Amino acid sequence: MIHAESRAHSAKTIAILGGYGRAGGAIARHLVQQTDTRIVLVGRDLQRARKMAEQLNAGLPAPRVSGVAADVRDGDALRRILRDADIALVCTRTTGFVETVVEAALDTRTDLLDITLNSTETQEVCHRWRHEILRRGRCFITEAGVIPGMPSALVAYAAAKLGRLKNATIAELMRLREWGGREGLAGFLEDIHNLSWGSRVYSNGAWRRPRGGGKKVVDFGAPFGPQTCYPYQMAELHDLPARYQLEELGQYASGFGHWVTDWLFALFVILKVGRRGRGAGLGARTLDWAFRRFSRPPYGFRLMLFGEGAGGETVQVTLVPKDEYEATAIPVVSFLNQWLDGSVVKPGVWMMGHAADPERLLADMERLGMQVIKKHGRPPA
Repeated sequence: MIHAESRAHSAKTIAILGGYGRAGGAIARHLVQQTDTRIVLVGRDLQRARKMAEQLNAGLPAPRVSGVAADVRDGDALRRILRDADIALVCTRTTGFVETVVEAALDTRTDLLDITLNSTETQEVCHRWRHEILRRGRCFITEAGVIPGMPSALVAYAAAKLGRLKNATIAELMRLREWGGREGLAGFLEDIHNLSWGSRVYSNGAWRRPRGGGKKVVDFGAPFGPQTCYPYQMAELHDLPARYQLEELGQYASGFGHWVTDWLFALFVILKVGRRGRGAGLGARTLDWAFRRFSRPPYGFRLMLFGEGAGGETVQVTLVPKDEYEATAIPVVSFLNQWLDGSVVKPGVWMMGHAADPERLLADMERLGMQVIKKHGRPPA
């Protein structure tokens, strides 16, 4: 365990950057209920941070949550806060300022866990600092949450259950009633670019573009039924074929509507609409109109894995959260349980799904309120 130098107190202190946001607030609520950690909610609005802290402290024998003001762009302010923290949870957008956060964590000898979808920049910055991260004995976790985060963890779970995993398909359905207004949609546009959206699947020994767009029909069960899904590639999946000797691997998304997925997303990616502020307002207004026009109930979120072993045996896992914020918070808190007991604390840069114990992760997620449906099939006679 790399916290041998430890802080002055025995209980861990977790600083949540963006702690009064929806995702950060959901994570904080679970941490208060499930752990004895001290929690610092960090945001630019001091009043909102303190109000959220008061709500979380209500009913506790002694207050463990505090709210402070800081901007992720202000490295000195971050250092003052992180010097008393054991780990920093990044739950706010850091596009253009990832290096500031990484340097502040290193200077204060603080571990880091990032749930944002700023994958490309985060990976580039952590790669540049990887030697210093190792030298200082820090554990930096990226690609944390449900997407990214759980796809690679589900593949690891299937590989452990089947012994020899041959093929794996990950399918997600995201059909939301509301997207947090145009500000939320502008952020979603940025996420599309940061996820390195691209229609690549692994087959015949390489990641390649599938013929005919690679559409796949997936049955998500009631109340959604069969849905047309579209392939895209995420960083956490890239090395899995070599790790598990997979013959085929792909991740597919559905839920936005045929017209939105086939045309609007493709146009936005080509024109770089919404990337780092370019056309974000126009893109958000267009998405707002498109989702209202083409999105239909039932609403909800599903993440599924279909795995096939070398002998024909199968495993299927379906994750059903209460809402999209619980979908992110529950995997993060379940992973933090492993970080808190030191079982995943290793110096270096790791992706959550690569570092976690997948079976324990799923068990904790179910205990925290996520519906986890597992099905195992025998090989054909």
